[in-house]
Amino acid sequence: MREKVTALVLLVVLGFYSATIGWRGVELVRDGRPVPVLLGVAVILIPVVALLAMVPLVRLARDGSAMMAHARQHGAEGEWGAELEQAEASRVAGDRAAEQRHYRAAVRAWRTSRVG
Repeated sequence: MREKVTALVLLVVLGFYSATIGWRGVELVRDGRPVPVLLGVAVILIPVVALLAMVPLVRLARDGSAMMAHARQHGAEGEWGAELEQAEASRVAGDRAAEQRHYRAAVRAWRTSRVG
């Protein structure tokens, strides 16, 4: 639950930042001169790119949470269960990169198993 609250707070802060900086970009574009217009476009694009970069991370967190709930209720089976076991083994071994790699692979396999 704490992770969800933290994610929500960070998204609200990012939204506020995007609106604030975006408004400054609009003001620069409304100036009309070439240099402020270009700077304004760049300032508007920064929060857009940040928000677009957040979408896959939010989807991963959402699907990962649902996957773990499914694993607790019904057990982890198939390819995604094996990847989840590898992620846990990597976590115990202290290999953070391998843990993340296997966790992401487990989420992808879980998504595929739900669709197919």
